[in-house]
Amino acid sequence: MNRDQLHARVTDHPVASFFLLAFAISWAGFLPSVVGAADAFGGLNLFVAQFGPAIAGAIVLWYSGGSLREWLGRILHWRVPLRWWLATLAIPVVIFGTTSLGFAFLGYEPELSRLPDPLMTFLPTLVGLSLIAGLGEEPGWRGFALPRLQATYGPLWATVLLGTVWAIWHLPLLAVDPRASHGITDPVVLAGLFTLTAIGILLYAFFYTWVYNHTGSILLVMVLHGGFNTATVHLMPFADEVVFGPTYTTLLTLQVGILFVAVVALVALTRGRLGYDADRHRERRTESGAPVA
Repeated sequence: MNRDQLHARVTDHPVASFFLLAFAISWAGFLPSVVGAADAFGGLNLFVAQFGPAIAGAIVLWYSGGSLREWLGRILHWRVPLRWWLATLAIPVVIFGTTSLGFAFLGYEPELSRLPDPLMTFLPTLVGLSLIAGLGEEPGWRGFALPRLQATYGPLWATVLLGTVWAIWHLPLLAVDPRASHGITDPVVLAGLFTLTAIGILLYAFFYTWVYNHTGSILLVMVLHGGFNTATVHLMPFADEVVFGPTYTTLLTLQVGILFVAVVALVALTRGRLGYDADRHRERRTESGAPVA
């Protein structure tokens, strides 16, 4: 394939090109850690892996003739109605708070001393994870892929497709992160655990779509990403032997169930649109220099 053919292929299939490049960059970055050779890179490989989607989005956008300036503007876009900042911050707290309450009702004693100090612990973690996990992923997933997928498939199917790809992208993390197994060694139970984790990631995607469609802000979905990751760390106030042990399957099943109910409610309340406005979408696509579907 010559250069002109490659350019035409990327321009005609920007989302597929983005997915391939994001996986290539990230999974190449995860590989040294998967095979136990991470020490040779001093952790730089995981940094590259984390930022694979953002790097891929920037490369494909530039190569296909889109506006990097407009894209960067949406990463810095913070002037949205206050209610969307509040919703973005509240969604992870509500989801994980409900999960913790449900787990307590099942008879597991919470340790309230584990709840974070809002200013000294929770907020710094939220900011840090928004700038690492959020910035590394969201300019690609929601900033690049989501608008283009919605133009073709509509908000629901675009979210399902993107959420599925996003879940698959996380697979190497299950091998890299020693906490991913939660101390479970039974391969059948592990397979079920990883399947539930993937379903959970897919369900999270609906909230990202909803927030992005109403605000057009990549920054807000970065904060939402950081919020979910922070809640995972700080809003599950149970003993380590509960969270990192066989009972985690019960906890995860409960959480996925709560997520499913919340997503069904969100889809019903938005009549399946998830805040998608075709006219507003066309305006953003025109500003970015991308072809309007």
